[in-house]
Amino acid sequence: MRLGVSKDVVRCSIGTTPGESKTHFPAKLQPSSFSTVKFRTDNASSDLAVSSSSRRGLICIATLPCLLPLIGSLPANAMQPGAKEYLLIKEEVRKVLSKAKAAGVLRLVFHDAGTFDIDDNTGGMNGSIVYELERPENAGLKKSIKVLQKAKTQIDAIQPVSWADMIAVAGAEAVEVCGGPPIQVSLGRIDTLVPDPEQRLPEESLGASDLKKCFQRKGFSTQELVALSGAHTLGSKGFGSPISFDNSYYKVLLEKPWTSPGGMSSMVGLPSDHALVEDNECLRWIKKYADSENLFFEDFKNAYVKLVNSGVRWNGV
Repeated sequence: MRLGVSKDVVRCSIGTTPGESKTHFPAKLQPSSFSTVKFRTDNASSDLAVSSSSRRGLICIATLPCLLPLIGSLPANAMQPGAKEYLLIKEEVRKVLSKAKAAGVLRLVFHDAGTFDIDDNTGGMNGSIVYELERPENAGLKKSIKVLQKAKTQIDAIQPVSWADMIAVAGAEAVEVCGGPPIQVSLGRIDTLVPDPEQRLPEESLGASDLKKCFQRKGFSTQELVALSGAHTLGSKGFGSPISFDNSYYKVLLEKPWTSPGGMSSMVGLPSDHALVEDNECLRWIKKYADSENLFFEDFKNAYVKLVNSGVRWNGV
């Protein structure tokens, strides 16, 4: 990957397969001027705090002191849900996003935000993924970046948008277009100019205990780990329809098809998925989400908002 820095733009050149043209992904140096949304943490409601309603936003603050640093990273300015900037991003994303592309776009969110480490407050949702596409764990994500680049080019011509904002909104749209819950995220993230540290993403081979420790280092509880893992319902991991966002993931986990001898059932899920259902604490939430898709949608929505706010440097903060 070749980086070229100019006064206004940082470009990431990708596309290294034979015959493939180089595509440049600019990360604007100037911060986005989009407004932001303020989230409250005083009750368990999932609504936006743009009027009299409120959002749980950060969960279990009283019992998870490690989450306190995240409160100060939330945006301070409120944005009405119908703000023209937000609607512009949604409109352009929908033009390039299909159900078949949704899993890859949602994966971008996890691989960008998943580098966050709460101990030193590094990594997180900062657009660094555009510099990290050659890493083995990010294989296949070039296609998703190219999809969003088409929309970003159109948006930048009207109002500059950071890659971090772009990916956060696009991931939410990917969930909704596949039948999942609508998710409103804040705007105003500032892109980093360098890649995040390596080896920050959870490995596919981790057991439940190590997975929980990994997510704790990112400020997430076991419940949030299980809720976010439900994103695997999209894509080719074998949990229900690859283009439907629902609670099939949890129902299939309880069936444990990978324990059946022979057949394609052994290809369902990753070792880390299989490990969740063998842990009593995780199993409790798996059963809850298998029984109630509405509960899964609500908890995923809250955890997603928290994920895309992890480690963020906000415009004007």
